[in-house]
Amino acid sequence: MKKILTAILVSVIAFTVSYAQEEARGLASIWKSAEDAYSMGDFDGAIKEYETLVSSGAASPSLFYNLGNAHYRKGNIGKSILNYERALKLDPSDADARHNLELVRTQTLDKIDNVPQFILFSWIQKVKYSLSSNVWAVVSLVFLALGLVLLLLYRYSRRTSSRKLFFIIAMIAFLFTLVCFLFSFSLARNAQSEDTGIVIENIGSVKSAPAAGGNSIFVLHEGTKVKILESVQNWYKVEIADGRQGWIKSSDVEVI
Repeated sequence: MKKILTAILVSVIAFTVSYAQEEARGLASIWKSAEDAYSMGDFDGAIKEYETLVSSGAASPSLFYNLGNAHYRKGNIGKSILNYERALKLDPSDADARHNLELVRTQTLDKIDNVPQFILFSWIQKVKYSLSSNVWAVVSLVFLALGLVLLLLYRYSRRTSSRKLFFIIAMIAFLFTLVCFLFSFSLARNAQSEDTGIVIENIGSVKSAPAAGGNSIFVLHEGTKVKILESVQNWYKVEIADGRQGWIKSSDVEVI
């Protein structure tokens, strides 16, 4: 009986590995087809292949970056911004995606002034977005290891001045450990959030209530980024950068 169970377990593992390898080969083939289509100027074909990868559950900064490029080549401003934002959501340090995003944003119709932020908060956000969540996690582990080593030196050092120095530096290392961990956690949580979106229709009417008969209070154009505050049936309650709020059809917005 034991041998039978072992044989079944081995078979299941072998099948799982084989299936995973076959799936990986299939995804690699689709990726190559997308790249070939893009290089030949077949941007519709490239978009179709990249979207197939996204539909299969694949997600990476390079995938969304390439998809954003393909949409930009087709003149799809909203979709290109959407995918550059998705790339940066996974890796905020992606300089190419950020550069292209800023370039495409200059071509949007809505020029909305941001609500001013406290300068210290802006600086902290800039530092946080300089690295990805995984990199911040690694950096936090490095500081943690450094702090532990310094505590050992503090424990076994015989000179009073050295003990004080080791202890102070260890506390600083632990402080940086906490900060880096919080950055990593914040970015990881942001990558899983669904509270922002991009207007993908040419014009989206923002209304005072979640109903087609509601009063139109302002309009948004393709490529504008919104914060999603609430969802009711086929409507999103959104807020734009200057603080204005209203309801827009969910079909006019795609979640980042």
